[in-house]
Amino acid sequence: MSSPCYCGKSNSYEECCGTIHSGKRKTETAEDLMRSRYSAFVIADIAYILKTYSSKTRPLNQEKEILDWAKSVDWKRLDVVNTNKGNSMDDNGHVEFKAYYKEDGIDQCLHENSFFEKENEQWVYVSGEYPKEEKPNLPNRNDPCCCGSGKKFKKCCFGKI
Repeated sequence: MSSPCYCGKSNSYEECCGTIHSGKRKTETAEDLMRSRYSAFVIADIAYILKTYSSKTRPLNQEKEILDWAKSVDWKRLDVVNTNKGNSMDDNGHVEFKAYYKEDGIDQCLHENSFFEKENEQWVYVSGEYPKEEKPNLPNRNDPCCCGSGKKFKKCCFGKI
């Protein structure tokens, strides 16, 4: 049995994103494009990544930097958090995702809300925003600990966070 595609779908890479990268199949949705771009980062297919940028936002003269970064990390998995529009009948759409990877031995997560649109009937990546991560509302160091121990937060659960 073959392993699932890098993008997280159950089909093998050859049956999933590989058919898109080779040009045998087009992306039908913004999510399809986002997943295929993630897989392209995993295999460092920089030509595909650049080709799928919008003509308005495509980075110029950054191929080497993108390639070096894609190869420098150990890609772990992709989670699609949310989609808004981006279906075959739409002209634009948003995909929120989390791409997990390890860089320099440190586990990291790229959390992005990506904007896609159609150019010449093809989905392209336009831009992305990083959502503001909500930080937990923790007590101050000298407040009573929220676990109910009666100790100060700094002497109890502070070190466990």
